[in-house]
Amino acid sequence: MLKKLMLFACVMSLMSGCQNIKAIDQPKGSEIKNNADVVDIHGSVTNLYKMDDFVKMVKNKENTSIRLSHYTIEGDPIYHNIKYQDGKFELQYDTTQDKFGAGKVTTYSCENFDKTETNTEMKYTLNGCSGEAKSIDVLYLSYDVSKQDLFQFQLKYGDNQANEINTIDMKLVKDLKNGQMLGVSDFQLNNEERQKIYKKMVLSNFLGEKKFVKCTEKPEFYLKVKINGAVREYNWSSCANNEDNNIMTDLAKTIIEIVNTNQFYGTSNTKIMTKEHALELGKKLDLNSADKAT
Repeated sequence: MLKKLMLFACVMSLMSGCQNIKAIDQPKGSEIKNNADVVDIHGSVTNLYKMDDFVKMVKNKENTSIRLSHYTIEGDPIYHNIKYQDGKFELQYDTTQDKFGAGKVTTYSCENFDKTETNTEMKYTLNGCSGEAKSIDVLYLSYDVSKQDLFQFQLKYGDNQANEINTIDMKLVKDLKNGQMLGVSDFQLNNEERQKIYKKMVLSNFLGEKKFVKCTEKPEFYLKVKINGAVREYNWSSCANNEDNNIMTDLAKTIIEIVNTNQFYGTSNTKIMTKEHALELGKKLDLNSADKAT
């Protein structure tokens, strides 16, 4: 059983970190079988914030518990039930719903629970555990954008979705709110910006099913993501008191902030000029053609 537990963690790590992400589909019947707080479907994690709530309660030495489910390739859930009480942790590893598993519950006692996070991965680990495995990863997420063959997106936002951040068509459009639109062609993100945005998307479970609440006639946000063989499109608004609306709005605001922080694309550092002024500036810079000046 212990060897299978370690193998399961290894397989989940490989699926999340080494293989390219494909479309994530909900296993059949999972809504009926699943009553977990946090659900991991092949690296697509729902309710990740509950893990941080658990960590916070543990730090405050409050007795608490959390239930995680990880889905196998065949679509069966394997459960991690973690209970924190009086400074000690108990893990119940439950494979009773795994058709290809041992079909039993194995209990481990552990001393500590840690969260570690880097620019490319995050994991939640029980340490000082009984048995052969002194450390057990109960949840692992990989968000290394360099391991993806394709990652591009288009975000539209604001009134009538007039603003656009588009790495698919390599363009940036900003509504300056004064009747003018700022357009940038050949728009690209640097590697650091791509990594930050991809991390936020993974932590927002961007490939998972979203249940938005409609609260405006016209959605405030539109997001299209191309990730290897998968394509996802979303329309939503920020005014709804709904979990998925709020998570995706936070994602959109993070993308906008990252782009606006770039001094080259930030509106506050961009000046609008007429064609005549551009030509005059081109002469001063000794550009050798009117096209270059324009």
